[in-house]
Order: sequence, then structure tokens, then C-alpha cells
Amino acid sequence: DMRAVREELDEMRERGRGYLSFGTLETSQREAESDEWAEIWKKHFRPLHIGSRIVVRPVWVDYTPAAGEEVVLLDSNMAFGTGEHETTAMCLEFLQEYLQEGDTLVDVGCGSGILGIAGVKLGAKFAYLTDIDYVAVQSAAHNAEINGVSEKVCVAQSDLLEDANICGEVMTANITADILCRLCGSIPKNLKAGGTLILSGIIASKLAQVIDAYTAIGLEKIAERRRGEWFALAFRKN
Repeated sequence: DMRAVREELDEMRERGRGYLSFGTLETSQREAESDEWAEIWKKHFRPLHIGSRIVVRPVWVDYTPAAGEEVVLLDSNMAFGTGEHETTAMCLEFLQEYLQEGDTLVDVGCGSGILGIAGVKLGAKFAYLTDIDYVAVQSAAHNAEINGVSEKVCVAQSDLLEDANICGEVMTANITADILCRLCGSIPKNLKAGGTLILSGIIASKLAQVIDAYTAIGLEKIAERRRGEWFALAFRKN
């Protein structure tokens, strides 16, 4: 609501006091019909190139991929990850670096399903996706279907995989630092030895906390990436 928006703006103003200027940060409010908002969103979104291979495009926009590009289709009914946000983009970049042909991918907190779908398009033999949000689960399943990868994607409404015997060579979790720390003892159980864990959704003030939590359980940090105020990390399970 507008009260929450104003609180966020006040916090931004306070953080930037003395070295950043945000202008007046005046706010305005207007009621908009849901159909109108959907049309505004559609006009804004365009095919998005992430890394050297992934192109995220909405279903209503035509795009002919270049050689080597993999297109991930997203429908307008989702609002949990389009690739535009820095945290998602960094995960997609890391996937292109660490995912190998024939790997199994596990994505915790899948949202729209963008990471799991991209993983299959990049060569994963199967992707297990989980999310605690019912709408996200339905969105991920729908997006997997329109991408033609439903047979290689399993979506479950849960915070983690229930079966510890299901293990992937690559895991992704684009959530928040607090949840990543809370789940640090559980997430790696579905990661194979030698596998890569990709974490994102981490702000600077929480970065050391996340690194400490995962190195304390024996994972080795192998990469760190920053975009804006957000960080993504890659660990190896030795």
C-alpha cells in the first residue's frame, strides 16, 4: 500500500543523507483497473538478453533467436521473476557458467520458474522446483508448459525438496539473506558432492552473514558477483 511505499522512500532518503540526492521523492496515487495494469506491464517488457545464451521474452512479443541463444518464454500472469531484477539476472549468468549438459538442477523458491526453465534450456536433464507460494507454483508450472519443458520439470509447493535422495549437480536459491541463513543446514542436502550452489537476493549488510553460514557447514565460496545493491554467490560442495 501507499503507506509502505512512503516508508520505503523515507528509508531511502535516510540512507542517502549526506552523499546522495533523490530529489523531492514526492508520491502520487491513482486507482488502476487490473486489465489496465496488465497492458502497461506488457508495453514495458521487451526481450531481455542475459549472459551470452539466455533471452527472456514475453509470449506476446516475437523474437528470432540468434545461433546459440536459448529463449525462455514468460506469460503475463506471473509476477515472481522476469529476469529484469538484478538477483535473477545474476543467477542466470551463474547458471550459464556452471551448469553442464545432463546435470540435474534444483531451484528453491522458484517463483515464475525462470531459473529451472532456463536450466533445462541450457541442457539440464531435469529440474526440481519448489516454492511455498501457491500462485508461484501454478505460474512456474504454466511457464514450463508454454516452454515445452514440462516433462523435464517438477514443481512442488514446499520450502525445500521433501526427498533428500533427490540430488542435483546445481542448486539455486534466489530468496533473501535471512531465509538463506535459516535454511543453510537444509539446502545443501539436495546438492551432490562437487556440486555448485548459487545463492542470490543478498544485500551488502547481510553478505558476510550468508558467506559465514555456508562456509561453516563446509561449502567453499568460488564466486561472488554484485549488481547494484545486490550480491550473488556461488559455492562448491567439497
